[in-house]
Amino acid sequence: MATQDEKDPFAFDIQLNTEEEGRDFHRKNDGHQIQRPDVVDDCCRGLLLQTRVDRIVHGHEINGSSPATLIVFGFRFHGIDEYRRFKQATVTINFEDEKKRSGNDPEVVALWPNGDFTLGEPTEVEVEETSGGEAGASVTAGSGIQGGGHLTRKWERKLHHKRTDRSTLTGSIILDTSVRDYGPNNAVRLTIRENKTAASGIVTDFRAALLLRRQNNDNFLGTVKLEAKAHFSYNALKGLRDILGLSPANDPVIFKPGVQYLRPPTQAAFLETKLAKEIDDANLNADALEGLAGVLGTTVLAIAN
Repeated sequence: MATQDEKDPFAFDIQLNTEEEGRDFHRKNDGHQIQRPDVVDDCCRGLLLQTRVDRIVHGHEINGSSPATLIVFGFRFHGIDEYRRFKQATVTINFEDEKKRSGNDPEVVALWPNGDFTLGEPTEVEVEETSGGEAGASVTAGSGIQGGGHLTRKWERKLHHKRTDRSTLTGSIILDTSVRDYGPNNAVRLTIRENKTAASGIVTDFRAALLLRRQNNDNFLGTVKLEAKAHFSYNALKGLRDILGLSPANDPVIFKPGVQYLRPPTQAAFLETKLAKEIDDANLNADALEGLAGVLGTTVLAIAN
């Protein structure tokens, strides 16, 4: 059965001010570090963006057939106020053989979320569409217009209807053609969007779970690419950093079959219970993803009188 690590040597970096920092916020491997839990950490002007590995279960698919690996990723998008919020974020995670050998990349066979999901309650929006034009007619002096002329009248038609706006989470299993343009799917893409009408920002914390079918028991790599749309100052700073080469790409995570991992508790107890549920590593399948992933909601704290 899957085991768990007893401690996490990595700490969270929390950015709570709007000062521009002069350091690099991307994560690197410590030498040939295996299964680095903290993947991306990018803080800019009061915005915090993190990706982490929350759980890894190496084993086999149903009935001990093909080698397989179940991975749970966690994501955090925090802004300090309504003027510094993430409006949209797209995460792409691809997997490939560490030695880049053809035909040896892991294949993504299951994902949660896979499809389009609504987060929270949709917002109903009143919409008024107006169309119109001009109608003209020739008139004579006898029509009350001295000397005759051309009378123009405007007409307008208004259409009222309602539509809904919503915050969404969309997940897909894809072939990342930046790695290769043939063969089985090697990546997942996750996109979260805010409810534009409510201007609520995207969900701040969520987990995604996926299942890989491996070709062997050799090390493989997981590379996380993350793009976000947020407050203008964030976009400007990100663009500047990228253009000047001050923000190098994150090192890929090195996964080593046989080394299991469970992140020590950092969330509410009921969320950690789900993450730590028992999994039969000899029967990894899509059903095993149930309960491991989802939106990590806001915890309301009671204030004692």
